[in-house]
Amino acid sequence: MRPREFALALAGAALAFVAAAADEEPLLRHRADIVVERPGAFVQLPLPVAAYARTQQPGLADLRVVDARGANVPFALLAPRPDEELRRERLREAALYPLPPRPPGSTAWPLPLELTVEGERIRVTRRPGAPALAGVPAGWVIDLGDPAARPADEPAPQALELQWSGPAEFSAAYRLEQSADLRSWQPAGAGQLLALAAPGGALTQPRVPLPAAPARFQRLVWSDPAAAPALSGAHSVRVEQRSRVLDEPVEIEVAASPEPPAPDSKQAAPGALHYDLGAVLPLVQLELQLPAGTQVAPVHVQARERSDQPWQGLAGAVAYRIERDGVLSRSPPLALQARARYLRIVPDPRAGTLDPARVPIRLRVQLSSVLFAAQGEPPYALLAGSAQVRPGALPLATLVPALDDERARFGRARLGDWQESEAALRQAEAGERREALRRWLLWAVLLAGVGGLGWMVWRLARGAAKPAQ
Repeated sequence: MRPREFALALAGAALAFVAAAADEEPLLRHRADIVVERPGAFVQLPLPVAAYARTQQPGLADLRVVDARGANVPFALLAPRPDEELRRERLREAALYPLPPRPPGSTAWPLPLELTVEGERIRVTRRPGAPALAGVPAGWVIDLGDPAARPADEPAPQALELQWSGPAEFSAAYRLEQSADLRSWQPAGAGQLLALAAPGGALTQPRVPLPAAPARFQRLVWSDPAAAPALSGAHSVRVEQRSRVLDEPVEIEVAASPEPPAPDSKQAAPGALHYDLGAVLPLVQLELQLPAGTQVAPVHVQARERSDQPWQGLAGAVAYRIERDGVLSRSPPLALQARARYLRIVPDPRAGTLDPARVPIRLRVQLSSVLFAAQGEPPYALLAGSAQVRPGALPLATLVPALDDERARFGRARLGDWQESEAALRQAEAGERREALRRWLLWAVLLAGVGGLGWMVWRLARGAAKPAQ
């Protein structure tokens, strides 16, 4: 066989070898049985940290759900829901007292009310002998109620909602004053009430905003009493807002690990504490667990996803643990929004060093779930662990078109113990051998090509020399 033919044959063999290796479907290395605890048409499987640790692709792309026959089961990744903000208004009736006109030339405003102190409570009653109001009131005194009778967890009123009996249309400006004792009054704002008739129904603005810490008594004075509505009732408006956690984060504790060798001396941080979370996790909260005694540690928190990446700053905080008169105070957890596998806590050198053996960290991580359709032949299993396999999850809207309606009927499952697939291990070992052989074949093709090119140059030079002779 001539050198050129040999080189071509060798190149063809190398290409065929590489193509055969590329056609082989990668096997997933890790497997865990899925234990269905509550059946359903769609079953939610919360992923533990161990599942994240066994994936080899970003975004959990190498996960698979299979049935007892090994057939793929359709699934989607279900991200944690953000916390839900709940807002509820509570209305409480407030007492209305008409305000008589102010006498000409008088700075004091006669009020038809008086206060009676009964222990720790204040009672409001009409002043005995107060004359009945004739004509349109100049305004109104509104009693929000005794603050001492309000439950401790109830917020202060934020507004007044007024009711009136007419007219159908008006625009009435007012000024607001407030007092705790009906004697001294302070300005509390100004505004306008209005009502407009419209084809689609009446348009009204019945609310009077209150100051941040309203006093018990509010005095609403009309700018033009003749244009004002005839009030028939009032309610204080209390807005209750709270946050409801829909998907509770998972709490884990991680001990400090030995400091890895720094690829760049500029990235070194003497005295820093290093933590390997075992997987890239979505972090929402971090708490430094300081040892017993009084400890104050100003620190910077840094993170990265891979060990060959530079450190990125996340936050700075002062962690403390203070014991005083038998009472223990701790710094609040540090809120984070980051994805990381490696964390580094860098203390301020002016505050001393921290002992890695005595300072673990407590993390709250927001982990996703696998949602799969209960089809095929149970029992089911979760597979993970391949850098080459294609993403296997469906879009969530494709798997469950009516997600909000279906969520309440989801089944529930948990993962069993993880096992390694011997077939996947053998495939990985064979792949390593093929890779080594591929490199040798490529070198052989290169050398054969150089040899063939040299042979062709020699033949050409020899053919050119014969006519010259």
